[in-house]
Amino acid sequence: MVSIRYAGARDERPALRLRLLGGFLLTREAPEPACGNPDCTAVCPDDPGCLDARAAEPIDVPASGRQVLARLALCGAATRSALAGTLWPDVTEARARASLRTAVWRLNGAGSALTDTHDGALSLSHRVRVDIQDLTQAAHHVLSGDTLSAARERMRSAYQVLLCGRELLPGWQQDWVAFERERLHQLRLHALEALSARLVARRLYAPALEAALESTRVDPLRESAHRAVVSVHLAEHNLTEAVRQYETFRELLLRELGVEPSGQFSSMLRHALV
Repeated sequence: MVSIRYAGARDERPALRLRLLGGFLLTREAPEPACGNPDCTAVCPDDPGCLDARAAEPIDVPASGRQVLARLALCGAATRSALAGTLWPDVTEARARASLRTAVWRLNGAGSALTDTHDGALSLSHRVRVDIQDLTQAAHHVLSGDTLSAARERMRSAYQVLLCGRELLPGWQQDWVAFERERLHQLRLHALEALSARLVARRLYAPALEAALESTRVDPLRESAHRAVVSVHLAEHNLTEAVRQYETFRELLLRELGVEPSGQFSSMLRHALV
């Protein structure tokens, strides 16, 4: 295991970055760029290329430690008893707490990623930055209704984060992961559709179409995602593209579910073709 040892008192402690989107990865971040602007590199919480952009150092974490970090990142602080019972539900309480002690000991030796709160609960250290926080903040910013002109830089960052989002911890089968995976999945889809609509309102059709198409890629059977694509085409007066998108979705829906698109969707095209 790669141990993290902080330098002397006069050196700044390195921050840790925890990636859960697209797979588990814990890294130690390099110092800020020389220009002092943290946005000098691409904003993409789950892209290893972005992590490497500042020479982030991957840190080896044992499987038990990964579960501890992921659980606390997704669900917040927890008592040792509750955490042990969640992560090791099929063993006795004593065995579960012993497994947790071992996992915590190993993590403390790998960077002090955990913090003991005053009430005896465990939580992530404030030094750990989690990518799902970036995704959640980006989605909430887009869904907040703030005008694009009031926060253009924040919107650009949100666009980058939402476009490169990935599935939460693919392959993990735990119930608490599945719940958070679906929550983030739905949040991202709603944000992508809202982002597309807001970009259309500013006549930024290319990024609007990219956001809408990404939502159809994530969930091909989601009607609202296909409506977002059609809305972009109609805004550009590309009627042929709009009809083609509708017919493609209609055929997919009939083949997979045996149902027709909603009346709302078909009305979009009828009104545009009148």
